[in-house]
Amino acid sequence: MVKAIIFDWGRTLYDSENQMLFPGTEVILQILSKLYLLVIVSLASDGNIEKRLQIIRECGIEKYFTAVYFAQNDKDSLYTMALLRLALTPREVAIVDDRVVRGIRWGNANGATTIWLKQGKFMSEESDRKTGPPTYIVSRLEEICSLQL
Repeated sequence: MVKAIIFDWGRTLYDSENQMLFPGTEVILQILSKLYLLVIVSLASDGNIEKRLQIIRECGIEKYFTAVYFAQNDKDSLYTMALLRLALTPREVAIVDDRVVRGIRWGNANGATTIWLKQGKFMSEESDRKTGPPTYIVSRLEEICSLQL
């Protein structure tokens, strides 16, 4: 049974190209936060972690998250850190990511439920032997609310 949902940030919750949350994101987080613990695990490849944390605060969505983790690289270690903080196993979390080569790969390799948000820049990425297929594929964030996790 899924107890927590771990979200990627850029191009999953936040529209990096237009510098804003995707439409409806706050309402979706509000709904999901009543059912699950919510966490952000994401890369800040430019190294500007504080900027991302500031955006989360300014958007008013910080209150929905139990924890927020950013790193310049090594996203995999952030998942491990999040699970330790939550005291959960991979089987108790769902990972939502717009990239199959990152969150979906880690989740599948470790036994988590995986949800590929197939939209935007990386929607043509396909799963392969390394990544494994996602448990669910959604094209809009709000579809997560209707999944049987």
